[in-house]
Amino acid sequence: MTDYQTARVSLGVRLRELRSEAGLSGRELSARLGWHPSKVSKLEHGKQTASVEDLRSWARVCGRVEAAEGLVAQRRSLETHCASWRRQLAAGHGPRQRA
Repeated sequence: MTDYQTARVSLGVRLRELRSEAGLSGRELSARLGWHPSKVSKLEHGKQTASVEDLRSWARVCGRVEAAEGLVAQRRSLETHCASWRRQLAAGHGPRQRA
């Protein structure tokens, strides 16, 4: 698993913690946010990257507005990992595979 994937999964774990602490199921959260239930699942399992607005909405609905900036900072870190990964692959996959 790449640093980027690990960071995205870590963000998903934090989102799941917030939802659980709020006593909400994935379906309840998605209904309150007006999202398809699969979006909540994809975000929590690190299959999709949340937008900044998604993170703020998630925190608000979970009653943890103060957690929003921490989530946004975690997303920024994820973007840094993604940029690093792209730089590593700029020369193709061969050098990365040999490493």
